[in-house]
Amino acid sequence: MDSTPDADAELRRRVRQQEIVAKLGQQALETDDLDRLLHEAVVAVSDVLETEYVELLELLPEGDEFFLRDGVGWHEGLVGSTTVPADTNSQAGITLRTEAPIVVDDVQSEDRLSEPALLTDHGITSGISVIVGSVDEPWGVLGTYATEPREFTDRDATFLRSVANVLGSALENERTRRELEEIYGRISDAFFALDGDWNFTYLNERAHELINPDGKTLVGKRVWDEFPEAMGQQFKAEYERAMYDQETVSFEEYYPDPLGRWFEVRAYPSETGLSVYFRDITERKERQRELELFRTLLDHSNDSVLVIDPGSGRFLDANETACRRLGYDREELLDLTVPEMDHVFDDVADWHTHVEDVKDEGSMTITGEHVRKDGTTYPAEVNVAHVELDREYMIAIARDITEHRERERALEESNERLEQFAYAASHDLQEPLRMVSSYLQLLERRYADEFDEDGEEFLDYAVDGAERMREMIDGLLAYSRVETRGDPFEPVDLDCLLEDVLDDLSLQLEETDAEVETEPLPRVRGDASQLRQVFQNLLANALEYSGPEPPRVHLEAAQREGAMWEVSVVDEGIGIDPEDQDRVFDVFQRLHSREEYDGTGIGLALCERIVERHDGEIWVESEPGEGSTFSVTLPAADESAA
Repeated sequence: MDSTPDADAELRRRVRQQEIVAKLGQQALETDDLDRLLHEAVVAVSDVLETEYVELLELLPEGDEFFLRDGVGWHEGLVGSTTVPADTNSQAGITLRTEAPIVVDDVQSEDRLSEPALLTDHGITSGISVIVGSVDEPWGVLGTYATEPREFTDRDATFLRSVANVLGSALENERTRRELEEIYGRISDAFFALDGDWNFTYLNERAHELINPDGKTLVGKRVWDEFPEAMGQQFKAEYERAMYDQETVSFEEYYPDPLGRWFEVRAYPSETGLSVYFRDITERKERQRELELFRTLLDHSNDSVLVIDPGSGRFLDANETACRRLGYDREELLDLTVPEMDHVFDDVADWHTHVEDVKDEGSMTITGEHVRKDGTTYPAEVNVAHVELDREYMIAIARDITEHRERERALEESNERLEQFAYAASHDLQEPLRMVSSYLQLLERRYADEFDEDGEEFLDYAVDGAERMREMIDGLLAYSRVETRGDPFEPVDLDCLLEDVLDDLSLQLEETDAEVETEPLPRVRGDASQLRQVFQNLLANALEYSGPEPPRVHLEAAQREGAMWEVSVVDEGIGIDPEDQDRVFDVFQRLHSREEYDGTGIGLALCERIVERHDGEIWVESEPGEGSTFSVTLPAADESAA
């Protein structure tokens, strides 16, 4: 049958309407620009139905007003800013309560309708409106209008309804997407979603931070194409197992470079894809590896290593050496506290005071008595440190110092015997030496006139030798008495002490035309009498070994790290060869002949012994012909000030 022109035109309109609906539906699936979709939809409605006006009204949350979200034909400035009442008697209001399109051929003849000013101000006569969404959960209304009376067909209404359905689906998807984003945004873990073809459909911000630092577009991309290294790890096998078995999987895995991170992963399957939650556990893994290494070192250490809870003082861990030395099984030891095992601490309160001290210092070394399970004790030197891991710990490394104590006692006994011997030898030598000196003096008084020139020279040698022997015995006696005859330590003002030393050396200073310059010196803690010997010897040496020029000596002090002062005596004398600098502190060591310079060779050895008694050090820095600097370290009188 031949078609008529009207039939052909109607067919073309129907085909066009179907094409438009299909095009909008495809666009709704592909685009993430909802506003563009809404605008293109209202333009298409106006074009296909040949109407002057189209409105897309969004129902506001309160439910009593519409917002003109988009439209065609309205006066400038109205779209996107105008609201109209959701009057129950208006065409839009009635549309909200029915799923069927509302068709009005002539507004003037519809007494039951009360149209808002938006329509009447634009001379609207006829139109169609449909609900967007559902009656139970309406989003709004889509309407199209003409200024002339017009009979809209059922096909026109069906077309408008189809467009509204497309928009309703798009709006629902957008609402769901925003809800998911809000939910995922509250998730502290990284999250991404995959569809059934392993394509990314969503990644939250944390996921981008961890696996997509370059900001690539991942949505719509296949996970294995974007992260090929995952195929050789557990990731692919576990994701496939979750998807195919429809079972949740959890695992830890390392993703190699370029990410180079450890991840803890939980994958939840569904019929449409996979939801993957993951977190970066690289630091935890590194700490775990360090702890494993620490455990290996602990078990192979010859020292006792104990991990302690700072609050209770209870042992949290112990190595095999600690258990063996203390005589406990590991489980038994972990039931004890530090105050129960170490006699240094009276109770837990005393332990807490110690913990605060360690926190302030960072680490501390203490000496105490450890109690074995059988009740016996042994001395231990313990280095305690405070650690900032997942919680607070005290790490104690204890060394059994029984053998050290025994060696110390043996050394002390040996030193004591040596001092007794030196004292006895010095004392016992004094009497025969006095007798020798007395008879030499008697010979000189009675028979000096009978000696020839050689005899007088021999007698002088004998007298001088006896005097030298006396000086050496006096020096040896002083050396042996440093530990046994020293005075208790007390604050010593080195400025005042130096004044006394210079008074004692006044004759030598005057004879050599010496100049001694000094900076303000500190207060130290020590034996004033012995420290006076130290500085008198150092200054006397500086004057003695000044060379042909008048002596120039300078004293200076500097605060050292910790509670010690460094005091130096600087001269411009003949200097000391580097090879001889260690020997100068040995007993009876002389670098020059007696004919060149006086001295017994015991003065610097005595200085070293005195300084060591004060827990200090003494050393020399010198070059031949360029003077010498003798430096000593001494404890500050007030450690808090230092």
